Amino acid sequence: MQYRFETGLTIHEIKKLYGGVGFTHYLQDIGETARGIANSTLLTARDEDGSLVGLIRGVSDMHTVLFIQDLIVLPEYQHQGIGHELLDQFDEYFKQVARIVVVCDDPDMQAFFTAADYIPENDTAITTFIRPRRLLER
Repeated sequence: MQYRFETGLTIHEIKKLYGGVGFTHYLQDIGETARGIANSTLLTARDEDGSLVGLIRGVSDMHTVLFIQDLIVLPEYQHQGIGHELLDQFDEYFKQVARIVVVCDDPDMQAFFTAADYIPENDTAITTFIRPRRLLER
């Protein structure tokens, strides 16, 4: 497995990876998703043939906070340590950042992050707020 920081993904790679794990909301406006990925810090996992099999993506000021947006591994590559390696390498890259924040509603991913020593917010007395935006119509 090859792990590397990249600046973006092709539309084909986005469709295959995000569609492969059922994240279809990312595929509704694939161009917007590609731009978002390009403006994130992106660490990928690629197999021996160079095919994308997983990624971790985050947004950070590089000092005080990192928001992990996505941690994805194709189903046929899951449970092989790829997700843990992506998270470990991301954690090392951002070791100077004071706080890493992850928001997820999937029970399996919650267990994954708990096993990686992340603390559920209900144990930290922090409340997460989200203000949805209505993007301008084109």
